[in-house]
Amino acid sequence: MSIRGRIFFIVMSCLSLGLIFAFIVAERDLGASLQDQIQIELQKQGQIIQSSLGPLSQYNDLNSLKDETDALAQASQSRITLINSLGVVISDSNIDVDDLDQIDNHSNRPEVVDAQNNGMGWSRRFSDTIQQEMLYFAIVDPSSAQQGVIRLAVPYNYFDQAFRSLNTSVILILVVALIGSILAGIIAGNYTRENFLELERAVSRLESGDLKKKTIKSLPTKRVDEIGSVARSLSSISVDLKNQMTLLAKQRNQFGSVLNDLGQGIVVFDEEGTVTFNNDESLNILEIEDLINVNIKDIKLKPIKLMFDQAKKKGKYAMEFEIESNMGNKWILAQMNTAKGTKEFILVLHDETQLRDMDSMRRDFVANLSHELRTPVSVIRANSETLLDGALDNSKDARRFTSAILHNSERLTEMVTNLIDLSRIEYGDKQFNLEEIDLKNKINSVVEAMSNLAAEKNIKFKFDYVGDALVKADHGALEQVLNNLLENSIKYSNPDSAVEIKIRKQDNFYKVSIMDTGSGIEEHESMLVFNRFYRTAKARAESKDGSGLGLAIVKHLINQLGGEVGVMPRKNRGSRFWFTVQSA
Repeated sequence: MSIRGRIFFIVMSCLSLGLIFAFIVAERDLGASLQDQIQIELQKQGQIIQSSLGPLSQYNDLNSLKDETDALAQASQSRITLINSLGVVISDSNIDVDDLDQIDNHSNRPEVVDAQNNGMGWSRRFSDTIQQEMLYFAIVDPSSAQQGVIRLAVPYNYFDQAFRSLNTSVILILVVALIGSILAGIIAGNYTRENFLELERAVSRLESGDLKKKTIKSLPTKRVDEIGSVARSLSSISVDLKNQMTLLAKQRNQFGSVLNDLGQGIVVFDEEGTVTFNNDESLNILEIEDLINVNIKDIKLKPIKLMFDQAKKKGKYAMEFEIESNMGNKWILAQMNTAKGTKEFILVLHDETQLRDMDSMRRDFVANLSHELRTPVSVIRANSETLLDGALDNSKDARRFTSAILHNSERLTEMVTNLIDLSRIEYGDKQFNLEEIDLKNKINSVVEAMSNLAAEKNIKFKFDYVGDALVKADHGALEQVLNNLLENSIKYSNPDSAVEIKIRKQDNFYKVSIMDTGSGIEEHESMLVFNRFYRTAKARAESKDGSGLGLAIVKHLINQLGGEVGVMPRKNRGSRFWFTVQSA
């Protein structure tokens, strides 16, 4: 039942009970009051009749007494009976004189007895004479020494008629009051219902999480009744809740930022193994789209399930495991601990892949650099020993050995220079002087400097330029980038082939592409060739000169100039290296 219905039912129930009680009380009190009023009226009429008749003893003629009695009865609209001291009826307004002798003696009538004893008397009883219930009033005739009695009587149905008329008026009043109360109840119910609905709508918005200032202000706080009191309490609670939620959101964001900036994946499991929290880094490490509400059985990583089971038994467990990744296998160092004070388990993930790759590159660099250093050092040492053993005396041999020593010392110098340049670029020690440079002229000058190297393998250059190409760059840095890329393209291209150089405008940059016709680069190596100390397997197998530093230098120089660099593998069709530089 609605609030309006309940209020209406309660109001009408109370009102109905009140009206019924009021009707019963009114009927009783009004009936008694009406009867008292009739008795008083009869008493007054009796006294008037007593005065009008005078002493009964003066009437010697019953007919004249009868006439007087009838006149008074008609005037008072009541039955008048005159009784002598012996109880004999000497006159009655309802009985003829000739029939008086047939009437019973009235000396034992209750009202007559009371009147003779007390001066007046009352009685309500059924009249055998006129066969009707009557209300009697008797009064003693004080002028008569024989204590004669004057009696007045009215039919009791006169009282009933008056009472019914009074009841009809009371009932009509009560019905009007009831109808008015019903209408008032409906109006009050509707008014109360609208107030409650207004409050309910505001509370519903608050319940749904709408804690905007406008919503809180919509509460009827200005009312002075109970609804206003409830609204003010809700408003106060809502403001406090909003402040708490704002604080919690701020703390949650701060906590989330801290967890996301840790560089470690965090996953929280409940005791059933269902994920209740995780940060973004955990998704990146595990390469999973979503973990919230996912059970550990559905993650499909056996090491994590093993750690969860072991942590349940031992409190914590750590291990390193490998997973398949889109970019190759990943190595993950993980530890699971039991949270203090709760039945939750916290998994901490750390991606060790880069560290392993760096360690692998370090080992490769040491091996490559050792190999690269060993060869020129061995050549220098061998040629020096040969010269000391007597080759100096042979000018032809001495010149050949000296040339070998010079060539290998230049290789050593180049390697050391590259290491120093790379270190300066990485640590920001290298200063750049940005100028407007004609990119086509710069490429042409570098190509011309490489002509002798290209001629040794009969390699031609093809140019694909469109329009002017003015860029903003450092002369030395741009030349070093072109030198490294063009030298590599010549070094790794097949003899009697061509190297293609293309320039295209892309937004605020110019993109330079250099394509050779060598054996190409494997796709998985395309992400590694710009790492320092890295050399492809084919480069190592073919014993090409180089330390694996050239492309690392290219990458850092281009990044410092605000551009990008990359490679597009073309297996068995050569490689396509590209870089971008800002237009002037």
